[in-house]
Amino acid sequence: MTALPLTDDRTRHSDARTPLLSLCDETEIQSVLDLLSFIQEPELAELRVLELACGVGPVTLPMAAAGHRVLATDSQREALDLLSARLHDLQPTRASLASRVEVRQADMTDFLFDEPFKAVCISAGSITALGPDQRRATIRLAAAHLAPGGRLILSAEHVRPEAPAHATFTARPGITLTERIDHAHRRRQVTLARGKETRTSDLFLVTPHDLLQDFAEAGVTVDYRHFIPDARRPHHTNIVFGTVKLH
Repeated sequence: MTALPLTDDRTRHSDARTPLLSLCDETEIQSVLDLLSFIQEPELAELRVLELACGVGPVTLPMAAAGHRVLATDSQREALDLLSARLHDLQPTRASLASRVEVRQADMTDFLFDEPFKAVCISAGSITALGPDQRRATIRLAAAHLAPGGRLILSAEHVRPEAPAHATFTARPGITLTERIDHAHRRRQVTLARGKETRTSDLFLVTPHDLLQDFAEAGVTVDYRHFIPDARRPHHTNIVFGTVKLH
């Protein structure tokens, strides 16, 4: 389920808008690519994909490799610099792929672009870094940037009520992940430890019902949902939603 970030951060870091781990695995990435392939309307073919909270590009690069032009945005300059470096490294061998990506700094809760998009992608569970009001506002803003017929593609990690309040497991050899859940206040804290390094994220618990309500309020219609259980944490499921803007 989980792909660790490509950064090599030697200090403790906490940022409510930067989820600790990318929740993207091959299944989630394939779901995103499948949803983009459903967009067949000729009037949308030349439009770009807007990616919010792109991080270091775990979804950006596969979208570009599939032929989509992507405006990749994130609020964190460090992540964008790493993504730009990856694109630069691709220039000698995959120049056409690199040319399909524009990297720009923007906050997923407050952005404005003067173009319609065929899709807006919020992947890797990034939406769970936002509180309820910000989450709803972000989904409305994303929907407002869609061309008619365009798709909002969003993933979120659903933590069920029976999940233990405290758990630690090995994410990779030498790397542990500790999760503390406050079910009553619908909050959770996730800490990644690698030797003396730690990275912590404070996140919100979000249910599929929450997101369905958000989509309805934003005026987009859900026509796809894919549940991806986490075999190592039986009470956690990553959900990919696909919606379409009908008007």
